[in-house]
Amino acid sequence: MTKTGPPLILTLTLPAIVTSFGVIPTETPRSMDSLVMGTVALPNVPSGDPFQLLTDAYDRGFRRFDLARTYGMGKSEDIFGRWMQECNIDRETIGVVTKGGMGNDKYGDPNRPMCTSESLRSELTASLESLRTDYADLYMLHRDDLRIDVREFVDWMNDLKRDNLINEWGVSNWSARRVEEAYDYALKNGLAPPTATSPQLSLAVPLVEVWPSTESLSCPSKDIDLDWYKEHGIEVMGWESLAKGFMAVPTLWRSHELPHYVMHGPDPEIGTDAWRLSRIQRAYCTPQNYQRRSIANKIAKDSGMTLAQVSLLYLLTKCDNISVLVGADRTSHLDEMAELQNWALDEEALHCLTAASMKSLEEDRAKQQQDFQMPASIEEMRKKVTVSPKVANIVEEKETAFASS
Repeated sequence: MTKTGPPLILTLTLPAIVTSFGVIPTETPRSMDSLVMGTVALPNVPSGDPFQLLTDAYDRGFRRFDLARTYGMGKSEDIFGRWMQECNIDRETIGVVTKGGMGNDKYGDPNRPMCTSESLRSELTASLESLRTDYADLYMLHRDDLRIDVREFVDWMNDLKRDNLINEWGVSNWSARRVEEAYDYALKNGLAPPTATSPQLSLAVPLVEVWPSTESLSCPSKDIDLDWYKEHGIEVMGWESLAKGFMAVPTLWRSHELPHYVMHGPDPEIGTDAWRLSRIQRAYCTPQNYQRRSIANKIAKDSGMTLAQVSLLYLLTKCDNISVLVGADRTSHLDEMAELQNWALDEEALHCLTAASMKSLEEDRAKQQQDFQMPASIEEMRKKVTVSPKVANIVEEKETAFASS
């Protein structure tokens, strides 16, 4: 009878294999406050019934609504105010976000008449009258004006807050440097600092300024600004989060369909539909953004979601102080957005979308596949096996005995 020693237990050290690339469930549902319903399209919703759209949004948990004095030159605010009043909506359950400070300027002209404390208060008063409410939960300066000292803006907004016309204040389309100046000045002088900033923010990184005198944080190089905002408790409320549909419709503005003059021709007359379309396409229709859209669409198909959902999840996963403006104009869009409470993107998907490339993922998977191959010989196995010194001695003794037999 052959004597046998104790059984050997060999442990293969294998690499961790990437098993997911895309959408994963959140541990807890995301707050609906991170989904802010935009109202710029309220006067022209396809159904012709903006009250029903707002009610559908409310029924699905939307509680924050983004408005501005310039949206339809007051029409959106008026519709929203009548909806709250006529549909008996409890004002305390609603977060009214509205913006002002641009006067009659529709397009962000840097040479518009300068904002003053009086004109700002007058705009806010007009907004509150249209909204049928006594206060705004969050009031934002719609554009910056570099001709005006940051300290004046901070003082004016604090005057409005002291008069109980606004609960909190923020800015839209300000540079991070100006926001930081405002924040520091407020704290040093015992004043309320800005609690929110609203830049362009989307998976699509604009090549050029989308609209006159606007600010974007979409480029990965701006992540340092996002980190600063998070560190200081400032909400980042991204507008054009779906890049005017570019990151919602997979076939919209395909590169081979764009006329040469759109990207390289003269600017159309300001304010015209052609002007608006050319600015959007010049900003978003870039090779990198087409690649991002392709990757996002793959994730959407693999996960059973829509391109729009994946595009918004990119932002919501990126940083937990980010909220997105959802420009829904029909109930089906609201349903899509409400589902985002329970989902996020995994790190690999986030990285590939940011880089506009799946190259790193493919390289990692190829390397892991190679590392995972079972060893073809004992010598190769020895390189991959983790054993205790005691077991290693037993293996060596057995190999020596085998060799001499």
